[in-house]
Amino acid sequence: MPQDESDDNSIGLDGEAVQALLQGAVLQGHDPAAMLSASAIDPSVYGNPHAAIDGPALVRLVRQIQFSLDDVYLGFFVQSCRLALEAERLLSFLHCGSFGEALRVSIRFTDAMSADVGPGISEEHGSGLRHICKYQTISGVDRNILVWIRFVWIYHFFSWLIGRPLALRQISVRGPKPVQLNGFDRFALFRCPVKFNAPLDALTYDRNDLTARLIHSSIQDYNDYYASEPDWFAAAGHELSWRDRTQQVLIDLQRAGLWSAPIEVVAARLRTKPRRLRNDLSHESESFQDIRTRLRGELAGAYLLASDLPVTSIGFLLGFSEPGSFSRHFISWAGMSPSAYRAAHVNDAAKVAVATSLLNERRLT
Repeated sequence: MPQDESDDNSIGLDGEAVQALLQGAVLQGHDPAAMLSASAIDPSVYGNPHAAIDGPALVRLVRQIQFSLDDVYLGFFVQSCRLALEAERLLSFLHCGSFGEALRVSIRFTDAMSADVGPGISEEHGSGLRHICKYQTISGVDRNILVWIRFVWIYHFFSWLIGRPLALRQISVRGPKPVQLNGFDRFALFRCPVKFNAPLDALTYDRNDLTARLIHSSIQDYNDYYASEPDWFAAAGHELSWRDRTQQVLIDLQRAGLWSAPIEVVAARLRTKPRRLRNDLSHESESFQDIRTRLRGELAGAYLLASDLPVTSIGFLLGFSEPGSFSRHFISWAGMSPSAYRAAHVNDAAKVAVATSLLNERRLT
C-alpha cells in the first residue's frame, strides 16, 4: 500500500492535528513515527502544519492507535475501553429494527462502559433529536480533537449502518473552530451548520432518520467496512440499491459456504419479506436468481484467470459436488466451458487484472 506523500499543497488533516490524535499513545510510551509507518503514512507528517493525510489514511491511523493501545478512545481517558467491549456494544444494537432504536441502545451501553464518557439524548421540540456527548479527558491531550474524531466516527458509522448519509441538522462543539494553514475545514464533512464555543458537544439528528432500517447486522460487516479503508472526508455512502444490499448478503453467505441461499434467508438478513425483496429487485430490473448466479460465476471466472487451480478444484471450492455440474452452470453463465474460458482470456492482461482484484476482495481460501 503506498504511503501518503505530503507537500505544501496537501489538503486534508494537517500534521498538527495528526500529532494531537497521537497524544494519548505517546503518553503511554508509543513511538509516533512507528505508528505512522504502521499506518502507511509518512512519519514526516507528524506535527507539520504544511503536511496532511487524507480520509483513508485517517481511518488507518485511528485503527492503528486503537489496536496498539487496545482502547477505543485512543488513550484520551483515565480508564481505557478495550476493543472487546466495543464489540459487545456493537452486538447490543446491530440487530435493532431502526436507527433510533440502535442509537438509544448504543447510548445506554456506552454510558455503562466508562465513567469518562457520558452520552445522552435531549428530546427537542420540532424535528430534531440531540445526541449529547460528554468526554472527561486526561491532562496533556487535546480534548477538541477527540470530540471531532468521535463525531466523525458516529456520523460515518451510523450512515453506513443505514446505507445512506445521516441528515444532521446541527453540530455543537465546546471548542473553537479549528484553523489549518492549508485551509482544510475538518467539520465540512458533516454537511450541516456547526456551532462553535457552544455550552456542550452534541449532534442533532433529523427525526425522519430515526425510523431508518439498518442494512448491516454482523461484526463481520463492521470489520469489512474498516478493511475497505473508507474515506472519512468524503460524503457518507449514498443509500444502497436493493441489488447492492442483496449482493452484499449473498457474498457473506457464499464466504460461509452457503452457495444457494434461498431468498427467505437473504430477505431475513435485510429485514424485509421475500415477496417485497423480489418486487424491489424487479423495480431495479434485477432478479434474485440472476444476482446469485452472477456472483458465483464471477468468482469462478476470477479463479480461472487469477489462479492456477485445476478446473475440478475450483468447482469443488465453489460448492459443486460434481465436475459436470460445475461445467454446466459455468456454461450457462459464460457461454463456454471453464477450460475454454481460461484458454480464451488467460493472456488478456486487463481481464486478468480485474480477476485478480476480484479474487483479492472475495477470496475464499
